[in-house]
Amino acid sequence: MIGIIKSSLPDGRSLAAVEALQAARQLGSQGLLFNSLFDISPTLDPAELHAVRQEADRLGLEISSMLGIVNPALPARSQPIIDAGAGDLEAGVRRLVELAAGIGIHDMFFLVGMIEDRFEAPVCWQAQFDGVTEMLARCAPLLRQHGSKLLLKTHEEITTPEVVALVEKVGPDVLGIAFDPVNVLCRLEDPVAAARRVAPYAAQLYVDDAVVRFQENGIRRFLAPLGEGFVDWDAILPLMPDAKVWIEMHAGQFAMPIFDSDWLRMQPEVALNEFAAVLAMAAKFGAKKVPWDQADRVARLPQALRRLLP
Repeated sequence: MIGIIKSSLPDGRSLAAVEALQAARQLGSQGLLFNSLFDISPTLDPAELHAVRQEADRLGLEISSMLGIVNPALPARSQPIIDAGAGDLEAGVRRLVELAAGIGIHDMFFLVGMIEDRFEAPVCWQAQFDGVTEMLARCAPLLRQHGSKLLLKTHEEITTPEVVALVEKVGPDVLGIAFDPVNVLCRLEDPVAAARRVAPYAAQLYVDDAVVRFQENGIRRFLAPLGEGFVDWDAILPLMPDAKVWIEMHAGQFAMPIFDSDWLRMQPEVALNEFAAVLAMAAKFGAKKVPWDQADRVARLPQALRRLLP
């Protein structure tokens, strides 16, 4: 199954749910992943949710959704889920899981936070991580009851060893991994090595491409059209053949100040060979100007569609 995330559609964020389904179908996509259940129904109305499910079935599309940011230590990050739970984050997670299961969505992905939450948040990263782990463990019986699994996405703030550890602690029957290779570059991980680590638990795979370029005091990730960046998709795809594939055109150009000693002290331990692999990407790209408009992520979509969809 190869689908697309709603925000990567042309004008995707402004489309109503049914309009987004129709747009995805016209592109030849086999599925649509909504950026939240609120994208399907702003009021979480069960009737509206079921109507969208029926339209997806009529169009022959698979659907899924993002859950949101789940971080008890930084509740402002999780406000939409808290609102869904009438002021309680865990209650919101439980309600959204049940609503999603009611329309056949059993694989919502979630994030722990944003890149600055690892380095700049008032609550230390370990405390954030522990809080997420404990809350998900409490939700495990409900997930089992509904045959659902939450998928932790490899995002800019979290390492793949941390993601794997969380899955193994909570339980791989209720927690899996949504693997996003362009993001692991921000934690100085080689995408292929990272893919090998997460492969046993990977249920979703997010497709985009990126390059790394040197800049003052470090390196920066820039997004690239699929096939023109440094992500070795020929090596990654065979490692997780059963994962659902979602096209996502990313937006962030994240800096890694690898020559800043203070930042390095806060950076989790990185395998030397992977650190070298990421620096080799920057050396290969050289000093040339990044040729792709980073503000126009949808401009990269046609090339991704040509390469992925029949």
